[in-house]
Amino acid sequence: MRQGLRPARSRRRPQVALGALVLVVAVGALGACTGGGADDAGNDGKSEALPGGGTISPAPPGKYKTLPQPCATVDQDTLKALVPGGVDYSGTESLTYDTERRVGCSWRATDPDGRSRTLAIDLERVVSYDPAVSDEVEARSDFDDLAAAASIPPLPLPGSSPTTSPPATTPGNGATSPAGSDGSSTDLSPRRLTDVGDAAFINDVPSKPKGAARRDVTLVFRTANVVVSIHYEQSSPSAAPAPVSADLQAGARKVADLLEHKVEG
Repeated sequence: MRQGLRPARSRRRPQVALGALVLVVAVGALGACTGGGADDAGNDGKSEALPGGGTISPAPPGKYKTLPQPCATVDQDTLKALVPGGVDYSGTESLTYDTERRVGCSWRATDPDGRSRTLAIDLERVVSYDPAVSDEVEARSDFDDLAAAASIPPLPLPGSSPTTSPPATTPGNGATSPAGSDGSSTDLSPRRLTDVGDAAFINDVPSKPKGAARRDVTLVFRTANVVVSIHYEQSSPSAAPAPVSADLQAGARKVADLLEHKVEG
């Protein structure tokens, strides 16, 4: 019996040796793969290699990294003047899914003569997901899209001939152009603004829902990678005076001035 067992033991030894050899080869191959991965880990993917040997550097990030608290951007005195008749001026904050990217607030009130006013603001910090496009360039594109959607005419090119004075009432807009102290007219039609942010426009839309008079003024401006929208609306019952375009536009511009300084701060 013992002599019969010896050949069996001798037959198992080559199998064990072969198994050990396979294990060593597998471990060696795994080590080789791991070594290659360590070399690749040195490339963090932040730059893209070009065929000529150069790299594409990502565009610089936007100037602004945060946004102000929206309901604290407009002071109480301004709110009481623009939205009279309110009981609580703390504002209603907009529901957004990322307050680091977008915030907003609104105020609404009705004064004793039945006129209601609503002021709403929206601030968006634009972030580009294309490494070749900066946040500011993306914000500029978003602003241009908003201006195009509102059919805002472009600014005249430098050196171009001056345009004629607008009529007292702009067709389709209803914004009057009252005479100033020097007899000149003030343009209240939808237009570009050159004294707000890096780029801005104002739109003025009148309407008469159910016999009442209503006017919506929207002022949008961009500063670096932040796009700000201001909506100032007034509704007047039939017995009350119609909303005055110049007053609403002046109110929207005052809020724009406040928000521009809040963003920069």
